[in-house]
Amino acid sequence: MDPRLAYRRNTQSGWTRIEMLLAIYDGVIDSIDSGIAAMREGRTQDYPTAQLRAIERCLLLISGIDTDASSTAVQIYQLCVFCLGQLKTMEIAPWEDARRIISTLREGFQAIREEGNQLEASGAISSLPQMTEQTLLHV
Repeated sequence: MDPRLAYRRNTQSGWTRIEMLLAIYDGVIDSIDSGIAAMREGRTQDYPTAQLRAIERCLLLISGIDTDASSTAVQIYQLCVFCLGQLKTMEIAPWEDARRIISTLREGFQAIREEGNQLEASGAISSLPQMTEQTLLHV
């Protein structure tokens, strides 16, 4: 799912924090895949757009990490910053490294999806703020 859609959905439709986070991770992975494909296929004209999109979405992940929350959050932050650095090159191997790291992080959040949803439903984790159809993220 396009992570921009996360910001268009209303929380009344059942959108939770973990689902939004997974959608953002999916967007980063899709963007990285597009950049890798552009490089593999020699589509140099498509590479700058793919690179910009991947960097924007990686920054979206980074911007949502509260490094004051825990040492785990700091480690996730550092991994995402490392991935951001990998996306600066026009070489496939660093992009593949970034994809592996982002995919592994996503798998970790996928594994706790149900627990996250339950904690949010019980109020232990705050729900997303009420959003309207006009709320957009411009990425």
